[in-house]
Amino acid sequence: MSAPVAPDQQVIADPAIPVEDHEPSPEEMYVKQLAMKTVVGAVTYPLTLVKTLFQLGYEPYPLTHGKSLLVTGRACYFLPNGFVYARYLFNDVGFSSMFTGLESAVLANVTGGIVSYGASKYLDKYYPNVGGKPENLDKEEKNMTDHESVRVMVRTATRDTIARSIGIIVSRPFTVFMTRKIAQLISGELKYTDILSTVYRIGREEGPAGFFSGLVPQLLAEAITIWGVAIFSCAIERTLFHAEIDKHDESDEAARDHAAHTRRLLHFAVPFFMNTYSYPFQVVSTVMAVAGSGLAASMLPYAPSFSIWQDAWHYLKPHGLRRGARLFLREHKAAVTVGGDNQLYANFKHFA
Repeated sequence: MSAPVAPDQQVIADPAIPVEDHEPSPEEMYVKQLAMKTVVGAVTYPLTLVKTLFQLGYEPYPLTHGKSLLVTGRACYFLPNGFVYARYLFNDVGFSSMFTGLESAVLANVTGGIVSYGASKYLDKYYPNVGGKPENLDKEEKNMTDHESVRVMVRTATRDTIARSIGIIVSRPFTVFMTRKIAQLISGELKYTDILSTVYRIGREEGPAGFFSGLVPQLLAEAITIWGVAIFSCAIERTLFHAEIDKHDESDEAARDHAAHTRRLLHFAVPFFMNTYSYPFQVVSTVMAVAGSGLAASMLPYAPSFSIWQDAWHYLKPHGLRRGARLFLREHKAAVTVGGDNQLYANFKHFA
């Protein structure tokens, strides 16, 4: 039997036994988040593929007739919703083709995420004054003046724009690879296969510029999202502060819960609102990603040849800038054509 330990005797912990939980570093947390985002993106990739085909204007399946507000409103035509479209496509191309371009999408997500994070850390270390002096960063919103809050917002948005733009530029070739591989499904082409042969073919046929097709509208879409969300979030916080929505008695738990719920709801809605303004640039970026590729989707009758992204914008402006913005209730307002089965189909071709 072991002798009892005296009350004043110091007990030395075994160093091999952890005394407390390991606190994950910011880098470890970011890697975990990026890995989770990549896994989710891979699992839901067929929907990404379907959305890309929407943006390219590939609508080979019959329209349905209905009301603009489901049971009421004007009569209109609807394109198949995302899941019905995916089922049609699965029957046409098979299971494996539903993951066409997945490896490029994963590489785009991973390289873009890592480079953006690295660029942000580099700015913090070597250029802390870019966007404004690093002041009041640890202050709570309620303890800042309007001027201080705006300065913090401008600094954060500026640095986020720089970091994420660098990530987009580095990962853009992989986004182009993914988009072109998906576009091949339109006419059953096999021009782009593995990564190395795709790099060789684009480099030989188009030069370095081909790897960055559609880059400018993607950068604009990202900048609009970052600044729009930052400005509206700042405005929401200051409005709630001046409305004294948080200044409730500590015992008034219901009022404090209501204030927190209001804040979360408004912040949740802001990105969706900003998507209305950034999404058209995403569509143009996708269309320009196949420009100059020689694929059927980049030539007549599917689309004219675009040399600059502004040409694509003007061409798509009447009906095409919202392609793929919805998975459901996809109202069709453009031209229609009658198929050989006497059903109506969308007609996005440049000439009939």
